[in-house]
Amino acid sequence: MIYKDSKDKIDTVKKILKVDHAGEFGAINIYRSQILVSRLFRRQFVPMLEKFLEDERKHLDIFWQEIKRREGIKCKSYYLCGIGGYFMGFMSALLGKKGVMACTWAVESTVTVHLENQLIYLQSIGDKEAYAAVNSILEDEEHHRDMGDIEGGKNVWFSPFRFIISLFTETIIRFGMR
Repeated sequence: MIYKDSKDKIDTVKKILKVDHAGEFGAINIYRSQILVSRLFRRQFVPMLEKFLEDERKHLDIFWQEIKRREGIKCKSYYLCGIGGYFMGFMSALLGKKGVMACTWAVESTVTVHLENQLIYLQSIGDKEAYAAVNSILEDEEHHRDMGDIEGGKNVWFSPFRFIISLFTETIIRFGMR
């Protein structure tokens, strides 16, 4: 997605921050449900998932602080992201370690592309505060994506699952940017 100046009453920067905030809430719920299932069936994955969850909570706060500073509100897709995230996390956890990692890889791959495009836009308009907020989470999201790859998330058998997760993630981002 190429980010450009908004023609409606909410400017593009506020939309970016709201969508990123909602996405972090979705990610938190993905990891919450994966941790719930993993505690029952795959305890050895819980520490990694808890670290990812901690990162996402930190990201949520970064975006919320920037939204509040701009006197903004939550995204219209906030709760949809939460419900969708919980469902995706639960389903991926039922598929085992590679399902969890496929979900992580698909979500974070989609998100990192958006974050990189957002940084290009934010730099072009000179919004240093929003740029700093988005840039502050990029490394963590790339790390999550790379761990998804390293831990088997790109297994060929999970290609349809990754496609569905990526499509859902992309759709929610585009919906939130409307």
